[in-house]
Amino acid sequence: MHDENNLKIASWIAARLKGTIRPEEEKALEEWINESDGHRLFYERMMDQEYLAGRLDGYETCSLEALKERIMPLARKQGRHIRFTYRIKQIAAVLFIPLVLGGVFLLMDEKEEKTPVVADIIPGKECAVLEMADGRLVELVPGKNLGQLRLVGAVVTNDSNCLSYQQAGKVNQLEYNTIIIPRGGEYQLTLADGSRVWLNSGTRLRYPVNFIGEKREVYLEGEAYFEVTRSEKPFVVHGGGQNVRVLGTSFNVMAYRDEPKVQTTLVTGSVRVTLDEQSGKTVLLTPGQQAELDKNNGDITMRVVNVENYTGWKDKLFIFDEEDLETMMRKLARWYDVDISIETPDLREKIFYGVIRKYENISKILDMLKKTQNIDYSIQGKKIVIKKAR
Repeated sequence: MHDENNLKIASWIAARLKGTIRPEEEKALEEWINESDGHRLFYERMMDQEYLAGRLDGYETCSLEALKERIMPLARKQGRHIRFTYRIKQIAAVLFIPLVLGGVFLLMDEKEEKTPVVADIIPGKECAVLEMADGRLVELVPGKNLGQLRLVGAVVTNDSNCLSYQQAGKVNQLEYNTIIIPRGGEYQLTLADGSRVWLNSGTRLRYPVNFIGEKREVYLEGEAYFEVTRSEKPFVVHGGGQNVRVLGTSFNVMAYRDEPKVQTTLVTGSVRVTLDEQSGKTVLLTPGQQAELDKNNGDITMRVVNVENYTGWKDKLFIFDEEDLETMMRKLARWYDVDISIETPDLREKIFYGVIRKYENISKILDMLKKTQNIDYSIQGKKIVIKKAR
């Protein structure tokens, strides 16, 4: 794409922000947005006033040439499968959309105290990949039309940020799909029986397109929150070396491979947690209780917890309640899709408390940590180093 076209795109978005976009410009902008998922994701970021405010801090005006230097690389990476790679994220982290007034770009209506612009990493987004029974992969973003997907015994739609299955006729053989949530993503799923599932970053869930037989069984790696539709047929979640069996209830299962423990937290109803067949250990949970499996020794313990601490992620919150730094950093690494290392070993066991929105840039969370403990951090590309402050 030529530089002149990139500048046109910027001015069209600016005009829409101001409410002065002309019909022909609006049509051209919509065509550009619909060209690829990457264009749409970028546009949504630029229309987010809170996001823009954070990116504009420290700027007041700039020349046309300075604007071009920032904006021209934006649209050079095109195509139907464009991805928000780090290169584009890096651009988006400093990019601004001008309010065009003559030859000057007014970026701030009111002057604010200038602060240094530092490297930052934007939060994750709603995205997933659907793996069909025949091995086909379908990229999922909110509202993307799936077209005609051939499924046995079910109709599938992708509305808003949820992939939904509805039973359509009788079937005699199970057909499985897998929904894959990448690092830096989250998504929702409605199964054919009406059960709803919220899926966290770095998660895979294998499930039948339509449930048949005496049980409703799914297979989890990662973290998911389930609201199970009541039925006489038990609903079973396999994952992390255990099976969670319910009839109709709400609960969270955290079963990541890189976590030392598997946690099942019950919100409503009742569940039975059974270890793999070798041991046969079983615990019954009531609301507000959590079963925790230690993967190192196979011990399973039960305790009373504040369930919001373990389900807040689905409500777009990070809730840290007596959380050690190492565990916190694993959660952040999955959501922001970064590599985080703790350079000073004695910081790993430091305990933190706090609540923060997931859709904040990562620097806001790290700055919060700096204020409560003697730590510092640096960001270089997709790598973050945590160390003791000097």
